[in-house]
Amino acid sequence: MASRKNFKKVITYIADQLATQAFFASYESKADAAEWIDVFNKIFALNKEYISRASHVEPGLPARKYFDTVCISFNEEAKEILDKINTLSAK
Repeated sequence: MASRKNFKKVITYIADQLATQAFFASYESKADAAEWIDVFNKIFALNKEYISRASHVEPGLPARKYFDTVCISFNEEAKEILDKINTLSAK
């Protein structure tokens, strides 16, 4: 990432897109409301966690390596949430 500011904006944008997709999918789904609430909680927790991780780099690690690992783990968690949304919307 070019800067922390841009990285935080990307995190927020992706979290917003996941929340929007989950919101619209929840209307057409026959899945339990508690499952959808769990998805929304995961999305908001994802946003909060990775914004804070982007703000405070772990001491002792090179910044580039740290942000590469944060990017990879963020993408993996976002894909898991997207898979959960697709699974719930298919019900």
